Parts: sequence; structure tokens; C-alpha cells
Amino acid sequence: MSSTPTSARTEQSSLPPAYLEPQAYLRRDEFHRETTYTPSYAPAGSLEPHTVSYAVAGSLSPSAPVVVWLNGMGGHRLAVTLLDGIFASRGVRLVTLDRPSAGRSTPVPLRHRLPASHDALLAVLAAEHVSTFSLLSHSNGILYALYTLRHLPSHLKVRSWALSSPYVPPWLSGSVALSAARWIPAPLVGQLGTVAGAVQRLAGPLERGMGWSSAAVRDWGGWASMGPWSSSSSSSSSAAAAAPPRAAASSAAGEEDPELLPPPKQLARFRRLNAQRPPHKRLFGGFYLPPGFFARGMQVAIDEGLDSMGQEAMLCLRQGGARWECPGEEEAARGEGGGAVDEGRLYERAFEGLRDLLRAEGREVEVSVWCGEDDALVPGKGREYLRALLVDRLSMVDPSRWHEVEDAGHDDTLGLSCVIEPLLDDVQRAHEQ
Repeated sequence: MSSTPTSARTEQSSLPPAYLEPQAYLRRDEFHRETTYTPSYAPAGSLEPHTVSYAVAGSLSPSAPVVVWLNGMGGHRLAVTLLDGIFASRGVRLVTLDRPSAGRSTPVPLRHRLPASHDALLAVLAAEHVSTFSLLSHSNGILYALYTLRHLPSHLKVRSWALSSPYVPPWLSGSVALSAARWIPAPLVGQLGTVAGAVQRLAGPLERGMGWSSAAVRDWGGWASMGPWSSSSSSSSSAAAAAPPRAAASSAAGEEDPELLPPPKQLARFRRLNAQRPPHKRLFGGFYLPPGFFARGMQVAIDEGLDSMGQEAMLCLRQGGARWECPGEEEAARGEGGGAVDEGRLYERAFEGLRDLLRAEGREVEVSVWCGEDDALVPGKGREYLRALLVDRLSMVDPSRWHEVEDAGHDDTLGLSCVIEPLLDDVQRAHEQ
């Protein structure tokens, strides 16, 4: 007979799965699925079938609305663990995949990265018997979402598209950091994943008590890009990052390191601290994931390899022959129109072409945008450009569906309750129509 008091056993059994058995939770089969596809960019029969690794989270009901998450640079399939609990509570299914050379997905040449990722997505949708879904893109996932919507087969239907912290290239946004990055030689940019992996191995996950928004991962565009234990981009967050990992966690609340607490007290601590936050800073991740969970997931991503990050960086910066497959690029590649790509008009042409295509095919896709006011990667100039394009000029986004969240940084948006809850409301409504 157990010596644990009945009340304690009851309290323990009512905890979310990740609090009870974090390693078993990470090993769940639905987070580690694979299928194969044949890339369309090569002649038939010239390539072996490629592998794509992917994850399914949230509701596992076949009738649940489905969201396909196209994550940002360095995004790993295990990032779904952050959204798993809240998606399940709302009866929504979530699917995300490791892009080429991420996770266990087969690498492809950089110039074919977008079409190959699209081929992989179609294979995943077929394997999961999904024909109707919503899109959720984060950061440079916008490039993949644009390609997906412009090349969607007629038997598939997208109900809505939510853009979280949408990437705007530095020549349009004025981002100092990204503008400077364009001067870095492409071979060095391509090694970003190798460097990031080395940093994580040598330094260990920083801010362990804070979790998903560790400084190293935030700086390198990490696998999850957000965190249930992180605060928004604020001076208090910066101060915690500068302190020793366990000291930062303890000093932030003036109490014991949360990782050393028993799980029921970990959850109670999160609830107490979260309730003290203003509404626009409240988080949901800690309701489902314990402190320190990030380090476990990050280790899986490191072990599988972070090579994809360099490829994603070169794609964002259009280095090393990377292409966005936007109108005007193919003509330039053939030497037409002077042979030079007008980078200043790539987004304009891409979105205008998408709008015209949707109209011609009679497809209706509800589009919403969720940005952080403190987004340093896409500063005010970039957000103003995108809003003027999508809201004012092309009328693709209703003004009421353009959201800028106070105090939120680039990688904060999808960790905030004030973003994910109305976003899920929109998904459910779009799928009921």
C-alpha cells in the first residue's frame, strides 16, 4: 500500500501529463510521426523518396478543426508541446512538420526549399487524412504560407490564416540587426545551426527556471521561439537572463527554484504569478508544462541537428541562391526584365498575386495578423509597411483583425493568452461556417 496520503495522490493524479512524466510526454508517438514524399522539383524517378518528420497535437478527434502551424526559423516539431494543452482544451487539432534538414526530415538544395516543404506538407496532410484546415504562420513561416496558398491543390481548403509576428525583410522593415546580417557571407550564415547547437551544448540552457524563452534560444531563433515561463520583452526579463540560471529563477520571485519544487507546487506557483500579470502579459503554457521542460525538448532538437537554421536564415536574407518563388523571380532568373529581382516589390507582388488568385478561384480565406509592439526584428516601420499593404491597399485583412500587443516581442506572441485564445475562437468560427 502507498504511504502517500490520499489527498496528495489525488492532487498528483490531476496534474497535466507533462508535469507527471515529462520524458514520457516528450516521447509520445504523435509528436514523432514520419511519412515520405517525392520532391516535385526533380524529374520523376531521379530521387529517392524523402522523409518528413512531423507532430500532431491538441485534439486527436478526427472531426476536430485542424490548424497547420508553419513555425519560424529553427522551428522544431516538438514546439507543438507548448500549444498541445490549450489546443486540446478547445477541441482543435494542431499539425506541424520539420522542414528539410530539421528534425528527421531529409535535406534538400536551398533553392528548392519552399517547393520541397510544400510537397512534404501535402504528404503529411494525406497521411493524416486532412482536407480542410487553417494556417498559422509564425515569423518567416509567412514565406511558406504564401507558397502553400498559391499552390494549394483543388481538393484542399484553407479556412483561415493567422500571421503571428510576420517576418518583413530588412530592406522593407529597417531592422538594423537583419540589415547587418545581410553583410555576413552566406557560408557563415549557413552555419548558424552549428553555432547555435554548440552554444547550447557549452553553456547549457539559460534561464532554466524561466523555460522556453532562454536567452540563447531567443537570440538564435530557437526551436520553440516562445515560452510559458518567459515574460515579454522587458527590463525584468533582461535582468533575469543576465543572472546565473538558478539565481535568476529564484530571485525573480524571491523564493525557491521552481524546478526543485514538487509538481503540484510548481503549477500552483505558475498560477499565482500568472494571475499577478496584467491581462496582456498573461501566459498559458505553465498550465500544461512544468519549468525546465524547455531544456528537455531543446536537447531532442540539438541531438537531431539544427542545420535547418542556417538554411532558414539564408532563405530570409535571400542568400546563397535562395528564392521565395514570388512573381517576378522566375523572369529574373531567366534573364528577363533586366535579370534583376526587384526585392522591394516581392511582398507586394506575392500578396497581390495571392489575392487575385483567391478571387479568381472563389476561395475565401479569413486573414488575421498578431504582432508585438516591442518586436525588434520587425520594428514599427516594417509593421506599418505590412499593414498598409494588407489592410489599406489590398483589403486582405479587415482592420479589426490587425492586432498589435503591448510589451510583446517577436517571439512572445504565441505564448500569450490574449493572442492564442481569440485566435482559437477565430479558428472554430471559421470551421463552423
